[in-house]
Amino acid sequence: MISREPLAPPISRAQLRTLGMVWITYGTFYFCRVNIGPARTEIEHGLGINALEMGFVLGSLKIGYAVGQFFNGQLAEKFGAKRVLVTGMFGSVIACALFALSPRIAELAPVAAALPAMARAANGIAHVFAPSVTVGSMAALLFFLWFVNGLFQAGGWPPSVMIMSRWFSTAQRGKTMGILGTSYQLGSVITILAVGYIVGGLGLGWQMVFFVPAAALLVSAIHTAWRLRENPSDGEAPSMLGTAIARARRSLPLRETLMITLGNGRLWLLAFGLFGLDLVRFGFLDWAPTHLKEVHGSGVGVAALKSAVFPLAGALGALVSGWATDRFFQSRRAPVIAGALLMVGLLTLAYGRVVMLGVVPTLVVLSLIGFFLYGAQILLVGTAAQDFARGGAAAAAAGFVDFTGSMGAFAGDVVTGWMLKNRDWHQAIQVWAGAAIVASLLVATLWNAKPRAET
Repeated sequence: MISREPLAPPISRAQLRTLGMVWITYGTFYFCRVNIGPARTEIEHGLGINALEMGFVLGSLKIGYAVGQFFNGQLAEKFGAKRVLVTGMFGSVIACALFALSPRIAELAPVAAALPAMARAANGIAHVFAPSVTVGSMAALLFFLWFVNGLFQAGGWPPSVMIMSRWFSTAQRGKTMGILGTSYQLGSVITILAVGYIVGGLGLGWQMVFFVPAAALLVSAIHTAWRLRENPSDGEAPSMLGTAIARARRSLPLRETLMITLGNGRLWLLAFGLFGLDLVRFGFLDWAPTHLKEVHGSGVGVAALKSAVFPLAGALGALVSGWATDRFFQSRRAPVIAGALLMVGLLTLAYGRVVMLGVVPTLVVLSLIGFFLYGAQILLVGTAAQDFARGGAAAAAAGFVDFTGSMGAFAGDVVTGWMLKNRDWHQAIQVWAGAAIVASLLVATLWNAKPRAET
């Protein structure tokens, strides 16, 4: 039954300022994350690697991100959110620039000598998923560099969730996390459009797709280091947060955060739900631009423009879903998540057919998928993770959930790459849809679960 929740306390000026800072900080992380997808074909042609090898390169960020999510969540609890956040930003800037320089790096004597060993290591990972695959030396180098980028990118989300948990009460959480969720949707849109313009409009090489976003993220990192405050002062946040903030400010031992996180059954359900969601999410982010280019016969810039509607509509979905859980479901997130994921699965099946009908129907379906997918995603990885965190360890909870989701993203890249090499787009899209439907069923088991008390 849908019921109306009492209105949340008004957001103070200090809270609004902090929300804006975290919004800018996390949104700019995506400049150095989704930039690779729209330029995938140009990278393949320029460096002589095939689609399956590129699938492993794309997936390497997810592996690094998964590992980084798990540990950065713990590190944020131990050393503070801002320190981990800023380190992640500067590290991603360096990794992104090095990726652009990869052809020259491969020519350096120490790197050239190490490439065979790197290729063997990459093939060892590849054979876990596809025993017949052989990854070349250049693909192995790209795999390593993008993996390192993933490690640093993972310094973004757990600290951001930790900061939000200290500044906003449970009654404010759905709406404010929904607003934060628009940051990476719009960050994705800006990056996709910029990449399309750099490659398709200006005709510049694929290397600029990495240099330009790295420069933008560098500016944002300096701004964050200068302006962001991770804890509110007295009177800057609702009074009911006092006990929770005092508890959260203490430094938690790694053993304690691991125990309270891994022993939380509700977090496991959220985590596996995000596994399925991220499989289909990065299917669209990493591969849809190429699919649209092939089906509609358009250039990189036009394909990127079409793909941009996916996260753009997702920004609206993030806003609506968070507001709806607070306003109509007494801050219960599962009903909205499960319903949205079911719609994602059905609409993804529809996308496989509608894409053949032309541009306008395709854009409509992509928009709807983005709306429902990102509405569920922000609730899973941010809002519900805070709801069910124990001992004030919001960063550890968010890091664990996002860790599992990143493994789903990696699996999606590998499966999609294998499907394109051995089968076709139709079967790859069916896998994306199935993952969303299974995730919906898992999260539905939490239907009546409410947030934990803040005190």
